[in-house]
Amino acid sequence: MLGSLEQQVMEVLWQAPKPLKPQEVLSQMKGDYAYTTIMTILKRLSDKKIVSRNMSGKVYLYQPCSCKDKFVNKNLSGIISRLVDSYGSLAIANFVDVIKTNKQDLTLL
Repeated sequence: MLGSLEQQVMEVLWQAPKPLKPQEVLSQMKGDYAYTTIMTILKRLSDKKIVSRNMSGKVYLYQPCSCKDKFVNKNLSGIISRLVDSYGSLAIANFVDVIKTNKQDLTLL
């Protein structure tokens, strides 16, 4: 999935009504990050095809390639499939145990 800083950047982009400049992403971040750090994260997300970037004047604008729900569903499906493929019923049993501890999650199932 995503590292914690990648996740924070994606949350900013998912909430934005329009593509953002790196400086706009930085200004909405919680924490004290360098501009170059945010630029590096945005470039990595672009390389992974998680965000798209388009040149606007002398700066790139970034936006998510998919909405948050689609991104999470796609990635979790892959993770869960790999766990079940690797560990079979043990993975399923552990998943059920985790869900049983939260009545709200159990209701959703």
